[in-house]
Amino acid sequence: MALDNEQDDKNLGGRPLKFKTVEELNQKIEAYFGNCDSHLSTRKIIETRADGSTFVSEIQYFTEREPYTVNGLAYTLNTTRDVLIDYESGKYDDRAPDADEASDILFSNAIKSAKRRIAADVERRMLKGESPASAGIFWLKNNDNWRDRQELDHTSDGRRIEAPPVYVSSIAARGNNDAEAETETD
Repeated sequence: MALDNEQDDKNLGGRPLKFKTVEELNQKIEAYFGNCDSHLSTRKIIETRADGSTFVSEIQYFTEREPYTVNGLAYTLNTTRDVLIDYESGKYDDRAPDADEASDILFSNAIKSAKRRIAADVERRMLKGESPASAGIFWLKNNDNWRDRQELDHTSDGRRIEAPPVYVSSIAARGNNDAEAETETD
């Protein structure tokens, strides 16, 4: 009987989570950003001496800064963009053992924070001229809800706002007078 309970607890809700805790997810996200930032790295080089023997030497160098991307984050986390969207939606927040809504320790908040950091990086690179403006604009429109123009919503909760009947009847009456005026001048 104990074996059945262990099996039930082990597979609650189907496939196991990609990340056991929110802390683990946050650490992997920070590792991704740290790897993208310029940092000191070591490279081993096999060199040949004058006598033909080889030896290994190490050189240290600074890496170039890589741009932050959502797909790069997904690749580093060994998952897909769609899975990140699921985590961002809050679908798995209740399954994290260290989740705490009161202190915002949730899977969804970790992904949202990472995506805000990526969007800020895209915007910064675009404004500093480090990436083509058109590429940055395209990315921000499709990933960060930017728009070229101001869009006014003339609806109320998705419903059209109806004009009061007084205005509708006066507009209709005016429309008939305009039609009569046109026929008199012809």
